[in-house]
Amino acid sequence: MLRQVFIILNDKLVYSRSYAKGLELSLFTNVYQKVKKVAFSKFGTDTGIYEFFEYKLSYIVSEDSSLVFIFVSGLGDDFKDIEPQLKKFQKEFLNFYGDSLNEDNFEIIGEVLDPIVDSVHRNLKPKISIVGFSGVGKTTTTRLIKSEEIPMQHIPTITGEVATIKIGKLSFFLWDFAGQDEFNFLWEKFIRGSDAVLLMTDSTLENLEKSRFFLELVNKAVPYARFAIIANKQDLPNAMKTGEIERLMGNKTYGFVAIETENRPKMIRIIADLLDMDTKVSPLLKPLLERENLLDDVQKALENGEFESAVGIFEKISNLCLELGDDSLAIDFQNKSEKINSMLKSLTT
Repeated sequence: MLRQVFIILNDKLVYSRSYAKGLELSLFTNVYQKVKKVAFSKFGTDTGIYEFFEYKLSYIVSEDSSLVFIFVSGLGDDFKDIEPQLKKFQKEFLNFYGDSLNEDNFEIIGEVLDPIVDSVHRNLKPKISIVGFSGVGKTTTTRLIKSEEIPMQHIPTITGEVATIKIGKLSFFLWDFAGQDEFNFLWEKFIRGSDAVLLMTDSTLENLEKSRFFLELVNKAVPYARFAIIANKQDLPNAMKTGEIERLMGNKTYGFVAIETENRPKMIRIIADLLDMDTKVSPLLKPLLERENLLDDVQKALENGEFESAVGIFEKISNLCLELGDDSLAIDFQNKSEKINSMLKSLTT
């Protein structure tokens, strides 16, 4: 997963963009000097990697060594996937800015470069794997994330399903593979390369004990992946409490009810939390989380009879929907705003 992009010109940071938490800017100068030392000590090599704690810094250096591009990703990301994107990005950058690099007033226009960097992120999008034994709700959760119709009857997933999904303006690979024991020889192969793994259980002690198998599998196959447990079916009377599951399994646990469509925002927040993505560092995620917060606000406003406030909030939600490319939703929320506004006007005439 691409977490950050940095561009350094003549040892000066001239551009940065973040998609998730990564290298702190306060540490950048020190870390860059180490990257530079490694890069320039390898005569004839213009690309390479430098590992810093839990991050992999992949770099490409220009021929005169004045321009350095750095992609920050996780340790589990394969450089052979990152290197072509580095080279492509360098080429596109030089095609646009190459003639003006030596000008005294050189400046990068974010509105122009940001979409190019975003396209690189889409090519290096995170892989999220949902694992768990048969019948715990993996496919239901996958369809919930994809906003598809939720199946109320369990249909076993055969071998596995892979989907490219969008959460806000961010793209992800979502892997959901079969939980039947006869497919366990495929699990390790499928899980490789995951940036995050969600272990789904049905919140029963029997299933939890059985699911310890996946803890070992994740530690073996993807030791650097972010990991959490989804305690599904919390609406059932025999469901164990989330805190008890977390204590028993020794990993962060989220309580969940996958068959409730209104829980999609909660799952989005779980994924964002797992990948260290928040509105402060991830500009592509910000509109989505803002929209979810506003949906909570408008519900409270309507319940409290604060209809004038609801009109303004619905308009804000509509604008965010347009920004996210959800045109039909934008129209729907705008219509709600106009209906309430018309009602208010009729009451005052």
